[in-house]
Amino acid sequence: MNIQLSWDLFVLVFFVVIVAYSFIIGRDNTLKVILGTYVAALAADSVGSLFGVSFKGSPMFIQLLSFAEVGSDNEAMVFVKVLVFVGLVILFAVRGAFEVNTIDDRSGLVRLVLSILYAVMSAGLIISVILVFISGVSFVGGGSETTTVSALWNLSAQSNLIKGMLNYTYLWFSMPALAFLIHSIYSTKSE
Repeated sequence: MNIQLSWDLFVLVFFVVIVAYSFIIGRDNTLKVILGTYVAALAADSVGSLFGVSFKGSPMFIQLLSFAEVGSDNEAMVFVKVLVFVGLVILFAVRGAFEVNTIDDRSGLVRLVLSILYAVMSAGLIISVILVFISGVSFVGGGSETTTVSALWNLSAQSNLIKGMLNYTYLWFSMPALAFLIHSIYSTKSE
């Protein structure tokens, strides 16, 4: 058996791990992860940009560059953003001070379908946020910094999954929130 490592395999494994984790924690906690992902994306973007502006050229920044094996200030900011993002998503999932309770008045099949949809949307959202960070684009800032879009172009040329994720980024960002809103409205009417 000859397994060739590729970005497609990496994205697929990461996607499957997030979906499996979503089934383990259940639909309500998956919704908590989705909501935490939105907050974590904005916070990580801000913290990473603040880190880059505050410490650019400092010995601490140079040490991070050598530790993370990155070659430029922008790559170091991307590294910090992704690291903070993943940490915050985990913290929100485990220790977030909010709770999501959906109404379970539907059949088992409908609950299963909703759990699958939320799991897939959670995985797509998390991967999309990481891809946005890799691209060097900022959710909060004006985007005046030099971006590393070339890194994404190289990845998308090597991976059909990354190319698909990039083509549908707006869908991956909007669908979880819209699905949760529709689910909330529908659940409220059925009480």
